[in-house]
Amino acid sequence: MIMIKNNQSFSSNSQPSMGRMELAQAYFPAIQPRSAWLKFRSLLEDYPELSGFAKQKRRTYLPSEVNIIYQHLGQP
Repeated sequence: MIMIKNNQSFSSNSQPSMGRMELAQAYFPAIQPRSAWLKFRSLLEDYPELSGFAKQKRRTYLPSEVNIIYQHLGQP
């Protein structure tokens, strides 16, 4: 566990923030980035708990969001 000055702690094995295209390509590495994102978005929409991630305007997933996605879909 790493301690930060303002008393926040982060686990050393937590996931980094990731761009949505980067995460999509991790799940679908053999296809073009745009196609990977469309398939990944469709996959997220299949899970009610993850469907909000498919509709968000931000292009980056926070570490906590990456962990939630990994919990439901498994790590790529």
